[in-house]
Amino acid sequence: MRSRFDAFGKNVLRDTLARAGAADTAVEVIAASQIIDVWFVPDPDRASVRAELGLLGELAAEPCQFEPFHDTPGPAELRGCVRKQLHWHHELERRAGAEVPFPRLCLLSSGRPATVLDAFRFEPEPGRPGLYRAAPGWQVDLVVISELPRTRDTLLLRLLGARAVLRDAIRELTALPDDAWERSIALPWLVRLRFETHAEPLARTEQDAEEEEIVTEVQQWFEQLKQSIRDEARSEALQEGLKEGQIQTLATQFEKKLGRPLAEEERSVLAERFDRLGLSRLDDVRLELSADALAAWLADPVAR
Repeated sequence: MRSRFDAFGKNVLRDTLARAGAADTAVEVIAASQIIDVWFVPDPDRASVRAELGLLGELAAEPCQFEPFHDTPGPAELRGCVRKQLHWHHELERRAGAEVPFPRLCLLSSGRPATVLDAFRFEPEPGRPGLYRAAPGWQVDLVVISELPRTRDTLLLRLLGARAVLRDAIRELTALPDDAWERSIALPWLVRLRFETHAEPLARTEQDAEEEEIVTEVQQWFEQLKQSIRDEARSEALQEGLKEGQIQTLATQFEKKLGRPLAEEERSVLAERFDRLGLSRLDDVRLELSADALAAWLADPVAR
C-alpha cells in the first residue's frame, strides 16, 4: 500500500466489517503471491449489525474483496485487482475441492477515476450516488468516495477519502455522540496516523502537506478530548469530595441533636436521603424535630 492513509483505510474497513462477519487483511493469494487488502465474509447471524454499516454494509452483503485507494486508481490498478480476484477464486475452489461462487470485488477510490469508468464501461447505480458497477459477470463495484452524499451511512467510507472529503468526514465523526460505534473504530486509527512515518519535508506534495494538516488537527482534537476528560474527572472528584464533606457535617449535627454517635446503618440512611431529598430538607428535619423524633425519622424507611 502506498501510504499511511492506505493502511488507515484498510484497518478501518477491517474493524468495521468485523462487526458483521469475518474480515481479514493482507490475505495472501497463493496462486500469484498477491495480497488482498481486505477479504470479508458476512456472518448470517449478524445481518442486523451489517445493516448498521450503511452503504458499506450493502456492499458487504456477500463475500467481497475490498481494495481501498487513497490515490485515484488507473486501469493498471484495476487490472491488478481483477487479477487477484480471479486467482483468489481459483484458490477458494482449490481449498473447497468444489465450485464456489465467484467473489465480488469492490474498489474504493478517493477521487473519480474517469479513465477507469470510461474504459471499463462502469455504469452508475441508480439511486446510489458515487456507486458504479461493471457488467454483472465481472462482479466488480467501484465507489467514488468524493461523490458520496454526506450522510451518516456513508461516513466510514468518506473517512477513506482525501483532502476536503476526509477533513469534513473527520469533523462529522468527532461530532457524533461519545458512544457512537463509528468513533470507537475510526478514532484510534486516526490518532495513530500522527505517529506513522511520512514523507520528508522536501519530498511532500501539496496534497501531502494538506493531509498532514488534517492529521495534526486530529491530534489536537484528541489532546483537547483527553484534557476535557481529565477536567471532568477532577470536577467529579471535587463534587464527590464536597458531597462527602456535607454529609459528614450533617452527621455531626445529627449526632449533637441526638446526643450520641450515629450507628453505621443511620449513616447510610443519611447518605441515601441526602441524594434523594437534598441538603435543604435534611437541614429542616434536623432543626424541626426533637431528638426522639429525629431518631424515629432515621429509623422510618418511608420517612421524607
